[in-house]
Amino acid sequence: MVTQPLFRRLLGATIDDLPPVLREAHDSRIDQHWRGVAHVEASTNPLARLLCRLMRLPAAGSAIPVTVRFERRGAAEHWHRDFAGRRYHSSLVERDGLMIERMGLATNIFRVSVEEGALRLDLIGFRFLGLPLPSALRPHCPAREHEDDGRYVFDVPIDLWPFGRIIRYVGRMDGIDD
Repeated sequence: MVTQPLFRRLLGATIDDLPPVLREAHDSRIDQHWRGVAHVEASTNPLARLLCRLMRLPAAGSAIPVTVRFERRGAAEHWHRDFAGRRYHSSLVERDGLMIERMGLATNIFRVSVEEGALRLDLIGFRFLGLPLPSALRPHCPAREHEDDGRYVFDVPIDLWPFGRIIRYVGRMDGIDD
């Protein structure tokens, strides 16, 4: 039996309120491959930069080539991101109506919703080495995806006390055929 796509399970019928480009990316049973460019702003604080580097998050820059591959494997999705050669991967599953993303030593817990035609991914929980961090100590990430002129647009700001904004990456992508 083929399971519904992850985001269909998370959002139910409200996924139909997303624009076609986001439904193509997230409401499919087949793997997707996207390519575009991103702009990355990163903190100049050495500790914040080290954290980003350890998590393999993108380096600061403009017009950075980006590719993202969404692989569907049973009830899970695997996201493979490449920002000009800096690669990072994560595995996503649904649990109790929330999206659980495992990324290296970290586990992100997101509430996923549709708001004004955009996909919102709000970080509501975070574990490091399996240990939950209280709200004051965990990253805050109100990520958003929307459509602009038929293109997939992502905006991922990440704030962390005591650094403030440690990174923000914004980009536009188009689907590509493999």
